Amino acid sequence: MPHHFKLIPVSRLVIAGLLVLLAACASKPEPDRLVLLGDAQAEGNVEQQVALARALLADPEVKGDLRTDLGDILAAAGQTEAALSAYHRVLTAASAETPPNFAYQIDLRARMAEIALDAGDTVRATEEIGAAARLARIHLGSDHPRLAPLLAFATENGLDTARVAEITGSPVDATLAGSVERARERPVAVASARAGALGGVEPDFDLVRVFFGTNRAPQAGKLKLVDGRPVLDPRKYFGGKSAALKTGSVMVSVPRNRAVGEIPKPGMFTFDRRPNPAKYVILGDMKLDATMAEFLANVRIELARSQRREIFIFIHGYNNDFPTAVERTAQLAVDLEIDGAPVLYSWPSAGSVFGYKADRKQITQATIDDLEHFLHVLTEQTGADRVNIVAHSMGNEFLVRALQEMADDERAVPSPFDQVVFASPDVDADEFITLMERVSGLANDMTLYASSKDRALQASRRFNKSGRRAGDSTEPVLLAGLNTIDTTQGSTGGLALGHSDIFGAAFPDFQAITWLSLEPEQRCILGRQEIKSGTAWIFGTPRSEFCDTDGFATAITSVRRLGLDKASAELAARASQPAPDAARWQSALKIVESLQ
Repeated sequence: MPHHFKLIPVSRLVIAGLLVLLAACASKPEPDRLVLLGDAQAEGNVEQQVALARALLADPEVKGDLRTDLGDILAAAGQTEAALSAYHRVLTAASAETPPNFAYQIDLRARMAEIALDAGDTVRATEEIGAAARLARIHLGSDHPRLAPLLAFATENGLDTARVAEITGSPVDATLAGSVERARERPVAVASARAGALGGVEPDFDLVRVFFGTNRAPQAGKLKLVDGRPVLDPRKYFGGKSAALKTGSVMVSVPRNRAVGEIPKPGMFTFDRRPNPAKYVILGDMKLDATMAEFLANVRIELARSQRREIFIFIHGYNNDFPTAVERTAQLAVDLEIDGAPVLYSWPSAGSVFGYKADRKQITQATIDDLEHFLHVLTEQTGADRVNIVAHSMGNEFLVRALQEMADDERAVPSPFDQVVFASPDVDADEFITLMERVSGLANDMTLYASSKDRALQASRRFNKSGRRAGDSTEPVLLAGLNTIDTTQGSTGGLALGHSDIFGAAFPDFQAITWLSLEPEQRCILGRQEIKSGTAWIFGTPRSEFCDTDGFATAITSVRRLGLDKASAELAARASQPAPDAARWQSALKIVESLQ
């Protein structure tokens, strides 16, 4: 069944699915049901899926995203009322939240409309899509990019638009046309480095153009045309089935005033009547390229607008739908101050809590071949001065296999990448080692981030019924030509899984690699540990008394923005002035001096 409206709740992180599964594994008998459900989904056993889904829904402790994912299973099996009941229970809980999470309520209503429509209940579909559109118009505003797809769904599927207009309080066709036209009139901007004096006033947000290549197939459904042009919604256009490689771009606004790695959504506010790009990540217009030549031309234009002419490529992991992956890429582009083109490669993850084994089945030769071709294009035909690439979690298996193919290819590829980063790789360690032996010459530097507290990878071992994963530092993977960073000390307690440390505590070290290509010996926040098989670098054990994470982050940010000499002078001036944060400036100055 097509999923026209894929839920993207506020609390969802890149590895939210594994968190749910892992939490379930702490009690009995639920872990068996969850694992069995994943097996049944991978095998296409509908009867088993339905039985397990109903059993789980009978548990009052099953809530939120887990309950809606179970509802989707029932909807796909034609059990409409049970599916809508699962969604309605989540909607009731969401409506009672303080402050109200309007974005989540909109997504729930929209999905309920789709379920009803697939069952032929156009009256229920009309009521639900009308309620969703009303929430969007009142609480997000008529200019919000979320409204147009809701109205387009109503018109293209023959729903009662007069009733939708009555519910929303505005005419459907006129509101839809105006919303799309305003979106197309917005000026295109790109993420830019934050130049100027350190600590000065900066813009509140960046509007980032995220380029993408994807092996996801478009989902079934009609497209709304306005002035002969399709309305493409990045939240629902691509699904979890595989297809030939497609390219395009999405405009995304990302606020700067947030914690590093955070992706805030416009459902966390109560009084904002318009989407505020200074606070919330907002997906905008999506464009598809007719040819690879068109994609290349657009990337070259973006590079021509930049000074550094750099390309940053991100490959996502398990349980990522397309919009979630776009948001993460945009967030990284801003936090890394990418001056050039941020590029996402999105493989056909089901974006499902239960889809781990189904996701692993997407690691096919055809997909690897497409990724290899995509990487060749970006490194050989864009004219970029610098290309960095990072893969996260299961995305590492796609990357390392594509790199191995590049290494075996007859075409000569002399160090096409500056930095290649394997973040928390969910890859069998022995396979990873075998593949890495053949790819070491494809980059100036390769880095592996691993943690012994990575609970997501601990769950992966259970589901794969295999040995250690490459991202587990309990027995670290140490190879010539690969810098292994143990981030265990950055994997704090609470909800931290230790699976995304480079997007959190260890981010300054990741920035130092991406920005300045610093070797581990030059990054004083890393301790050194000699092991029989090689050297492991330990994040969180600085090698000098003046080096801490804040001082290091300030130092490398200064060098990135100002250059080594100017950064030294600027920091010296600040360190000489009495101020509450003088210690940080002094620490940063000593770190910069150590790099000269």
